[in-house]
Amino acid sequence: MLEQTLLARQPILNANCETVGYELLYRDPNGCPPGELFDGTAATCEVLLNAYTGIIQRGAQRILPAFMNMNEELLYQELPSFAADNVVLEIIEDVPINDKTIEQIRGLSEKGFKIALDDFTWSDDFKPLMDIVDIVKIDVLETKGKDLFHTMEHLEPYNLTLLAEKVESLNEFHRFKKLGFQLFQGYFFAFPEHIEGKRISGNELTMIELLAKLNDSDATPEDLEAIIAKDPRLAVKLLKIVNSATFSLQRSISTISEAVVMLGLNELKRWAIIVSLSGTLDVPDELCRELLIRSKMCEHIAPQYNAEPGLAFLIGILSGADALFSIPMETLPEHIPLTEEAKMALVDRKGNLGLMLNDVINFTRYEWSNLSGHVDEHTLLQAQSEAITWAIESQKVATS
Repeated sequence: MLEQTLLARQPILNANCETVGYELLYRDPNGCPPGELFDGTAATCEVLLNAYTGIIQRGAQRILPAFMNMNEELLYQELPSFAADNVVLEIIEDVPINDKTIEQIRGLSEKGFKIALDDFTWSDDFKPLMDIVDIVKIDVLETKGKDLFHTMEHLEPYNLTLLAEKVESLNEFHRFKKLGFQLFQGYFFAFPEHIEGKRISGNELTMIELLAKLNDSDATPEDLEAIIAKDPRLAVKLLKIVNSATFSLQRSISTISEAVVMLGLNELKRWAIIVSLSGTLDVPDELCRELLIRSKMCEHIAPQYNAEPGLAFLIGILSGADALFSIPMETLPEHIPLTEEAKMALVDRKGNLGLMLNDVINFTRYEWSNLSGHVDEHTLLQAQSEAITWAIESQKVATS
């Protein structure tokens, strides 16, 4: 059943670090991934795909393609008709390539499905398929050196897109981009790019100052107002949000101090973070999305780790501060005053907050075998589903 299936999504980015799709990674109660998603009704499946592949991009909501693994069994199932417009079928490496499977894959292509070959290494067996294949995914951790160039040489005559899978650093991203790959999968976008002599921009300085003040339990509304006032865009956006239908206020709010009084400091703190992460910083949109989802998941499960939800939310955001500002995580306390508990969580990944953060990151990245077991997997799944929906709705409001 769908409600028993664990789900994660891994972004697929283009050469401009724009998200163009998500691979849906899933596991049923018996540990066997394929088939479970399509066993539900088409309507349930469509809702699920839309929820897990929906994003806010350039101020508008979009549904991106879902890349989904197909084993030999699932290859012969009747797929929902809507899926041709929403799903890229990844033929996994275990599927035998013979006359029967080639005919079936060709039929799916004729129905409008895009076809990807997963964990690809060249074999002449693939020749009859190559005229209908759209995307070839190469595991760049496994396929290296001569094997990589041999595979790319054989693919050169065909009109297809190369996707580098398991790209885990920005150096690797730039390297494979130069080699001719057009799509990239991995968490390279969530790692800092250390540039010698790089200066922190005005937007980044405001964001760092804001995060520092949000982490200060003694912060006053006036303190927050003083920081927000330094960034006119942030101030205008926040006032626009406060006066929107989202809050249904009885009268118009014209100053940040009024907004604090009407909404409360905690609510304004949250919206200040959402606005700051929605197009203000010069970082990939996917990183901002991941941090919003991570922070909301942390807030959701915080009580089960004896953590305060507001602090857990902030820890989720700060866990990406190294990538946001291109600074090593161990130097974060030099920029943002941290409690010993927060420092242990962010720098050493220890303590209750560190345990919580690790569980959230491991769950969303499909590393389910690394979960601590402190909370059950389906609590994390529920937190993830609600966090994705919340992030989409929040960014919609913040960018409208």
